Amino acid sequence: METKRKRQISFFSALWVTAFFLNFFWESLHGLLYRDHPAMAASGYVPMMVEMACYDAFGVSGLYLLVSLILRALLWENTVRHLALFTLLALVAATCFEYAAVHVLHAWSYLPSMPTLSGIGLLPLLQIAVTGLSAILAAGRISFSSGGRSA
Repeated sequence: METKRKRQISFFSALWVTAFFLNFFWESLHGLLYRDHPAMAASGYVPMMVEMACYDAFGVSGLYLLVSLILRALLWENTVRHLALFTLLALVAATCFEYAAVHVLHAWSYLPSMPTLSGIGLLPLLQIAVTGLSAILAAGRISFSSGGRSA
């Protein structure tokens, strides 16, 4: 039982840390496609990217736990079906969040160079799905490198 608990802690720690760094990188690059961001001083831009990457890492972890709830397994296997479910939920969540932030709350807006789909930035729509899948796969390899389940 203790080994199972250690694997859970190892997996979720690796998931959060990997998701944080992947999202920090993604946010830093696509942040230049938002109005006001390119003109920001590094002293304001970097802390904002760290904050956004933290929110994104918690979002990836939360979506993973939602899939865990649906599958009734805290550490689920990386099957095509399970990863497709995560991807679908990530895309739905990103669409709702980005639509509300841009069109309802007017929290931010894009530069013309941001590719959009129905007025929503394409890169923000794909971000949590892509970084989340990558973090799940990496965390599974990190925490289950001894050959057990690949959560």
